Amino acid sequence: MKLLIVDDEEHVREGIELSIDWSQYQINEILMAEHGLEALELVRQHQPELIICDMSMHIMDGPQFLEKLREEGWSSKVIVLSGYQQFNYTRATLLANGVDYLLKPFKISDLDKAIQKACSQIKQEQEARLKELSTNFRLNEVNHLVNEQRFASLIEEEQVSSKALTSFLDSLGIDSEQFYVVTFLPRNKDVIVKQYYARDEQLFNFAINNIIKELFEPLGRWYALQYEAFIILFISSSLLLVDIEQAVHKLQEAWRRTLRLNCFVGFHKQSLASSGLQQALLEEKSAILNCNVLNQTARQTEKAVTINYFFDKERVILEAVRTKNKQYLHELITAFTDELAAKGVVTLRELQHYTVEINLLLMRIYAQLSEVRFHETMPLWLSQLEEWAARLEQIFGDLLELIDYSKVELSHTQPIVAVRNYINDHMKEDITLASLADKFHFSPQYLAKKFKEEYNTTIMNYLAQLRMEKASSLLAHTDLSIQEVAIESGFEELNYFSKVFKKHFGLSPTTYRKTHKVQQ
Repeated sequence: MKLLIVDDEEHVREGIELSIDWSQYQINEILMAEHGLEALELVRQHQPELIICDMSMHIMDGPQFLEKLREEGWSSKVIVLSGYQQFNYTRATLLANGVDYLLKPFKISDLDKAIQKACSQIKQEQEARLKELSTNFRLNEVNHLVNEQRFASLIEEEQVSSKALTSFLDSLGIDSEQFYVVTFLPRNKDVIVKQYYARDEQLFNFAINNIIKELFEPLGRWYALQYEAFIILFISSSLLLVDIEQAVHKLQEAWRRTLRLNCFVGFHKQSLASSGLQQALLEEKSAILNCNVLNQTARQTEKAVTINYFFDKERVILEAVRTKNKQYLHELITAFTDELAAKGVVTLRELQHYTVEINLLLMRIYAQLSEVRFHETMPLWLSQLEEWAARLEQIFGDLLELIDYSKVELSHTQPIVAVRNYINDHMKEDITLASLADKFHFSPQYLAKKFKEEYNTTIMNYLAQLRMEKASSLLAHTDLSIQEVAIESGFEELNYFSKVFKKHFGLSPTTYRKTHKVQQ
């Protein structure tokens, strides 16, 4: 939990901080302000659960600050401190979710009791809120999941059926000839679900929908669903665009204030018919990918500089994993994120490039550890650099612990590993089982057997999978022509490449690019 201490006397603020054992109340962050205006800004930024506030301060006094808290709808518990017993102070305390009113000078034991009372109320309210959400959301859970699956299957079709989309939107109560769509990418969802919703993501999603309902139900029909990492909000309304924009802004603020949820947003800002939905979603996804992960308000104005950081350092990373050097891995990751932060602007699109890069490296590491069943990779839609770095460190840390526990060795000298590395480095070339056997001085039968034992797949299946991953990445992240993608992926014949690609992904290369690549 977070605590905010508001008092214009520094020795009082510090005295309160030092006099209480905060850990017993699970308070792990303490903020301080010397007047109400500064405190209000901290509340907006950090959403503290508990506030200890003096009444007599300069610039903005206690009653004014508490009135602002009430106007903005903050639910923080408040303990008021005052040198005076005045009715207007007591009234302000009661109106602002006040827990206790302590007259200065007060005993530390009295303050401790007030804090205990406040924390108990906070815990009870959190539990009650979770119970209420748990009871309510399960009533609509099944139908909602069906709708999400139906939407995903429709929007991912090779040829999106306008008629089918019209029928789907109509079934949701959305006017298929006049609606708006907004795409949200939650940035800190995992942290919130873990800390405040007992790891129950469905409860959190229900809370999200409750706030949407409160804001959008007066405006017209709406429906929200999860798609990939996004929240897709459909709004059926005849209101002016400016009114919809204002409502979307209020929704973001309500999520941030009530759930502590921050989002990137893509908004097409035009009324749609069902035939324009897919293109609108692509444009909104593109807008989100162009958001700066270092600053929500900034946008990328120049093409991002590609830094092949992990590819360039692959050998030292592999050596660090092999020697279980956790500290060196930490230093590599920290140096990388510091380098990105120094740029000032790092788009989500650019961060995803590094995510793909590190995941390919992780897969190459896992391929050498057939005894260890560990294949965790980085989520593609992480949009906070600090969380990105923490997740990568966690993955490497878990991997090193598992390697140590399993007593396996990561060695770049094993002959079969050398074969796999050669395939990785020469996948564009004409590779056959016979050519590999000749190069590494094995019989084809022995090589095929050992490779299958080591990696649980055949050499040619491994090569095919590698080429398809390369092709899909190039289609999604570059502007190379289909012919160039085919060549870079090890195919000389375009028709054969297209046939193999469609068999693997169920989509032609052209359609795959259309549905997976957003505008640069």
